[in-house]
Amino acid sequence: MKHFFLTLAISITCFHFSMAQKSLSDYSFVVVPDKFEFLSKANQYQLNDMTKYYFAKNGFNTYYFSELPRVDNCDGLWADVVSVSGFIRTKIMVILKDCKGNEVFRGETGASKQKEYKKAYQDALRKAFIGFKELAVKQKSVQVKLNPTTTNQDAALDVFSPTPTKDPKVSEGPVNQFNGYTYNSKAYLLKKVDGGYNLYDASTEDLVLKGTIEYTKTGYTGVIFDHKFQCHFLENKDLVLIDQDQEPITLVFQN
Repeated sequence: MKHFFLTLAISITCFHFSMAQKSLSDYSFVVVPDKFEFLSKANQYQLNDMTKYYFAKNGFNTYYFSELPRVDNCDGLWADVVSVSGFIRTKIMVILKDCKGNEVFRGETGASKQKEYKKAYQDALRKAFIGFKELAVKQKSVQVKLNPTTTNQDAALDVFSPTPTKDPKVSEGPVNQFNGYTYNSKAYLLKKVDGGYNLYDASTEDLVLKGTIEYTKTGYTGVIFDHKFQCHFLENKDLVLIDQDQEPITLVFQN
């Protein structure tokens, strides 16, 4: 009898995990809070920005609530990062809930032996997301609700996507707030901000600002790697940096 109940318990646990794993791609976005409850201020230690980045890197469409377009809230998931008590190590866990507060997914605990708070929390968060790659999540497109004044002819939901440009070779920049790039085998994070983008070196535990890109009437310009460039995005979202005194630099977009 004990063997029967043990087998039943394991089966139920595996079934629950399987269902959660399959259901994550059925949602179209994840909302990350501005502040986690175990910290004293918004985006402390850059954990909220990093959480958005790790979700985006693993196939999720991520937003802060203030950035979220006009959508059905129940079409998305709501993320939380919690601190798990530990005497020696800093431990962090990622939890996803639906719009009704029901837990949909609970990730593995990430732990760090770092002693400095910032490094410890960032290291633990990174490790908490390691298992997400195996989930192979690819969320569907975000469906944006039209305004009530929309005509019947256009009554269908719009897909939240970049506006196409006339030049087939040049494209507008990525619409997502966090976008992964690589250059010379190093990882970079391109963060969308008002009026342009910030570029960070993401190859280490800490995000290091490497440059800024601004949109002007003549296109994108930026000071990156301590050098001024004319910038443009290709259709595949690759970022090309151009200076007349050197060969163009291409940062490769990572889906």
